[in-house]
Amino acid sequence: MAVALIGAAGLGVVSILDRGDGECGATLPVTVAADPTLAPVLTELAGTYTGTEPRQGDRCVEIDVAASTAAAAVPTFGGEEAPDLWIPKTRAFGPAVDEGLIEPLANVALSPLVVAMPQEAAAAIAGDTAQISWAALVQGEGAAVIADPAATDEGLASLVAVRTVLGDQIERDQLVEVMTRVSQAAVPTVDDALAATAEAPAAVTATEQSVVAYNRDPSGPRLTALYPAEGTFGFDYPAFAVTGAEDDSDARAAAAAFVEHLETDEAQETLRRAGFRSPDGTAAADAGIVDGIRAELPELLPAPDPELIAELSRQWAALALDMRMLAVIDVSGSMNEQVNGGATRIELTRDAALEALQLFPPDASVGLWAFSIEQDPPNDYIELVDVGPMNERLLNGSTRQEALVIASESLPSRAEGGTGLYDTALAAFQSMRGSYQAGMVNSVVLLTDGRNEDDPDGIDLETLLTTLTAQFDPAEPVPIITIGMGPEADMEALQQISAATGTTAYHAEDPSDIQSVFIQAMIERQCRPNC
Repeated sequence: MAVALIGAAGLGVVSILDRGDGECGATLPVTVAADPTLAPVLTELAGTYTGTEPRQGDRCVEIDVAASTAAAAVPTFGGEEAPDLWIPKTRAFGPAVDEGLIEPLANVALSPLVVAMPQEAAAAIAGDTAQISWAALVQGEGAAVIADPAATDEGLASLVAVRTVLGDQIERDQLVEVMTRVSQAAVPTVDDALAATAEAPAAVTATEQSVVAYNRDPSGPRLTALYPAEGTFGFDYPAFAVTGAEDDSDARAAAAAFVEHLETDEAQETLRRAGFRSPDGTAAADAGIVDGIRAELPELLPAPDPELIAELSRQWAALALDMRMLAVIDVSGSMNEQVNGGATRIELTRDAALEALQLFPPDASVGLWAFSIEQDPPNDYIELVDVGPMNERLLNGSTRQEALVIASESLPSRAEGGTGLYDTALAAFQSMRGSYQAGMVNSVVLLTDGRNEDDPDGIDLETLLTTLTAQFDPAEPVPIITIGMGPEADMEALQQISAATGTTAYHAEDPSDIQSVFIQAMIERQCRPNC
């Protein structure tokens, strides 16, 4: 029998074809959807495997390896385009899969999540330990870059690792602050992240194997893998037989046989040479000498809670959305009340607003109103800064962000008069509704420490709710996210106002909590509506 090896660029097709000598009745194609990090070496292994002339019955087995992310592969399961074999980077951080469509076979490789840095920078931070803490990574002054958690397992695993390890040390608002800061430097792929740290030294989260692969390019600076001291996640490359539109038992058996080949000593040595570890954590014999990693397997964290993954994914999605927000701050006389060692409510609110401005991306559209019945009679509110991109230059030459800082700092000097809550809420809603911009999350965040005091000149609560309900358009939603501050806030009214626009109200019973509550409200800007 003549043997022809055919390689298709990008597909890794390797086959044994019958040349008419009668030894091979037909070919049996076995399609493999493999994570892009594994696909190149898997194609090499497929070639080695076909050299052993594998057969299923009288058919010669043909292995077709395609690089595919889990997000691209999973939707095909059960259909005509389903692969026979699926090897993702991991199941832990990927999309949900119908368990009836896959059968676990074996884990074929392992690669832990590491922190990659240029060699000199890594030595300055870790010395000879090759370790770094997650806390140092997220709370340090140095730059940190991650691949987009919405598109990469490495990025999402990084967020989950921080929350898992620092859960008792970092508050939710602190984590959101970290996520916001990191989101402004996030890049689409791990390759982009590695390239970024080579150009401007930064800490990058990536798989250990990607560090090995990067260091094999002599044109770039060498990277060093640092291992989180608290533990890290391992990408375990599980192999699954997949059910397609037609369940081909021969193809399933051939796929299982190929996986058995991947478990052989020879195949495992090939995987280790490519920078992967064996499933038991064994690295290549020369690991740590030439490739920037260490031979010892780091401590691995247990599989993460799916609910935690869902929560962090939602938060990241919120931070990634284009934002258009009008902040409406109560400056009535009661905001002058001193709390917590002498600071007033309005001073705490000012500080929270200034902190939040540091979290918004530069192109976020933000505006600021202040309200009390003494602000701009007969109106109960005054526009301090119109809504627009924070990095936009205004007529006076300053940026809108600079104007927002100045306006926020002025809030304590404005605190006087009663609370014109209902008229202000309606005016803010109608202003954002009238200037609605598609493709952005248009919202109002309103903070108050009291209840409406504009009777009988202003509208009542029933009129406000009726109007909001009538004018609210689910196709162009403008949620009013309300925040009550202190024990006198009319939370019942605030809940009804927010509910009328498909969202919710927050209560900072302790005024010192206003910063964390304000950040939580910021997260909720993703509502479209009905969070």
